[in-house]
Amino acid sequence: MTANQVLPGSATRRPLSEFLDTIRDAVGEVPEVVEPETGYQMIARLSGHLAAMRRSVYPSAAGQQDRERRLRAECLNRARAVEWTLRLLECRLAGDIAAAKVSVPAVAAVLARHLDGYWPAERALVASVEARSAVEAMERLARHYQRALTRGPTRPHPRCPRSGTRGLIALWLHGRWDRVLDTMDSRAGVGRDFVPLLAQSPCGRAGSTGEEGPAGGPPACPEGRG
Repeated sequence: MTANQVLPGSATRRPLSEFLDTIRDAVGEVPEVVEPETGYQMIARLSGHLAAMRRSVYPSAAGQQDRERRLRAECLNRARAVEWTLRLLECRLAGDIAAAKVSVPAVAAVLARHLDGYWPAERALVASVEARSAVEAMERLARHYQRALTRGPTRPHPRCPRSGTRGLIALWLHGRWDRVLDTMDSRAGVGRDFVPLLAQSPCGRAGSTGEEGPAGGPPACPEGRG
């Protein structure tokens, strides 16, 4: 079964869906012409989102029914293709000689195609998780996603391990080092707009900004919405 065989609209709207829709809307459609400043912001938002999904949503689906495991595998495969394309776009925008022969519109077109395949798979997986979960569990998962998002990588890391403790620790380290690189490369504000973006969601006050450990586990959260 693939993402196209699951109707994501069948589940009741929950906090996690609200957050994810807000981030998808912020990313928007990939433009044909990407300026460096806009491109770096888009890369940071997508990289942070993909990492937050790996730290919060994917682990909750790893040990469930076969359908969710297949959807999770499809999401991971499609996300890796997105990350490789983001990496190429980043190199092109940064003036990397190895990527100089590739045009920005061509890379943007490939990225748009990969995202067209990834978003339905993600929606289907989230809908499946929400359909079998209590509201309280989904609120905790939404808070976990929010914390992971605000501390995730701002650059694509397609070689990063996909799962397990090694993968979570690698994402945690990448998130911190990326922000050092952003300062060194004068990418002011990149990856820093997740809090105001999520505040636009109807569930924008559901999460905490408490620290999160390298293994990805969320700190204790108060029940209910803040």
